[in-house]
Amino acid sequence: MYTLLSGLYKYMFRRDEYCILILGLDNAGKTTFLEQTKTRFNKNYKGMSLSKITTTVGLNIGTIDVGKARLMFWDLGGQEELQSLWDKVRWIDVITEVVFSFH
Repeated sequence: MYTLLSGLYKYMFRRDEYCILILGLDNAGKTTFLEQTKTRFNKNYKGMSLSKITTTVGLNIGTIDVGKARLMFWDLGGQEELQSLWDKVRWIDVITEVVFSFH
């Protein structure tokens, strides 16, 4: 009985999940793009002050729910040491490349 109810609950309330990788060179504006996107689509998210955004060490992850879809943004740092990981990512649905932006 538990399996039946659990399956019904998951079916009714599940969200399609999409992973979006944000790539770009160092200081291109990837984290700024992520913060602005989270601020725009999450009602209760105040966001980070743009003046406090620094170079990403490693990665930042942000989640946004749009309708019945969940978008998971992976902001991978642009340092030369991390660029070797870019071509090894296989579980991503969408790749967004930030070429250059002004703060």
